[in-house]
Amino acid sequence: MKYGGTTALLTAALVLAGCDNTPADLHGLPKDDAERATLCGRAAVAYAAAGAGTPAPEAQRRQDLLKTVIEETGFVSATGLDDTKAQALLGDIGDTLKGGNWLGTLNQCKAAYALGDPEPLPELPDDPKEKPAACAAVAVASAFRDGSGDLAALQKQVLTNPQSAYFLIAAANEDGGMAAAQNAMVSKVEWAISSGAVGPLTEACVKQYPKAAATTVVTLPADEGQAVAACGFNAGLLGSLDGEQGAMAKAVSRKLQHGNAAPDVALANDSRKLLALALDLGPPANVLKACDARFK
Repeated sequence: MKYGGTTALLTAALVLAGCDNTPADLHGLPKDDAERATLCGRAAVAYAAAGAGTPAPEAQRRQDLLKTVIEETGFVSATGLDDTKAQALLGDIGDTLKGGNWLGTLNQCKAAYALGDPEPLPELPDDPKEKPAACAAVAVASAFRDGSGDLAALQKQVLTNPQSAYFLIAAANEDGGMAAAQNAMVSKVEWAISSGAVGPLTEACVKQYPKAAATTVVTLPADEGQAVAACGFNAGLLGSLDGEQGAMAKAVSRKLQHGNAAPDVALANDSRKLLALALDLGPPANVLKACDARFK
């Protein structure tokens, strides 16, 4: 995404010094005037930059919105900076773009300052084979803020995050395997970040897949063989990770190996049924906690 062409626009916008205009309802924005004005201004700059390739009327509308945001938030007076420093602060949107949530932030700002209807948000793919992979990519973007790194590192990051790990299982259930699901997810990380709507898309994903919520409380199957199969699957999925989740997965694996309980053989040997059960239970990390508590 290019944003270097906004300098002239910023120069024009920053002559609008603005006055203190703290909203009665901040809509989740920072209480500090300068922090709030900077956050809103950068989100508006990102949105204007994203409109560079749109038809002229839309590009102009976005530029006008940027001017309005700067004026209504009282950016110059709130930050107490001269024009040069203010432009530098407002134009430093690298982290804003990388964070992938500037469109959601802009809509918060529009609501707080009564600047009209929210900007339209991107939607999840309609294709059920693509939707969970897109949600996994959104969760990665939300948790890790960028899509950099090699494929192996990114795949580990996916499994470390409870939501993206769950969505990866959902994608595997649709696509027929974890490797294909991981590749599908990786292909959508850039889309998730450039959407500017990681926050709203995360909400849409959790609404679509309620059990992906990190707060999901897992109840293992009453049947011990099914529980062992489910725990073995999730322990194997996270066993290569470092840190707390990897340690938990290895501990659960040891308990299952040294215990007297045997897995339901038919379930353990049917990957489709294992994936379906994993989706029914919840995020793998939550499943492992339940497994650790159940098997001694």
